[in-house]
Amino acid sequence: MTDIDLSAQFEKISDKAKTASDKLKDAGQSTRDRLEADVISARERASAAADRLNDKAIDGRNEASSQWQEVRTKWQAHVAKVKANVKDKQDLVDAGLAADDADLAEDYALSAIDFAQATIDEAESALLDALYSRAYAAALSSNVH
Repeated sequence: MTDIDLSAQFEKISDKAKTASDKLKDAGQSTRDRLEADVISARERASAAADRLNDKAIDGRNEASSQWQEVRTKWQAHVAKVKANVKDKQDLVDAGLAADDADLAEDYALSAIDFAQATIDEAESALLDALYSRAYAAALSSNVH
């Protein structure tokens, strides 16, 4: 695992966010049909990203806001635990244990990066879905008059 460039992996987050941001800026000027295609594409990317994370499906009976709050709470507790373990890890003096710990830390970093990227895809999908829904409602409204 020592050949992994974690900085380059982390930079993918800002690249993905920048790409999504650019798409969302352009989406504001898109037609309803283009937004629909963008929604489908974003949903597919978000679904594929979620599959890559191997997360269990969240119970569909809960509202989205409570689901995200649960994810956020679990994530914050996990981060606090990892930060607390950092002090313990500094006391490692065995090179083999330290290397194993580094491998685990790299795996954790890659998982966190994957999680962040999947979250960006989900946010893009949600925003495009909202833009499409608004455009569809406007189209229906203009047809009523």
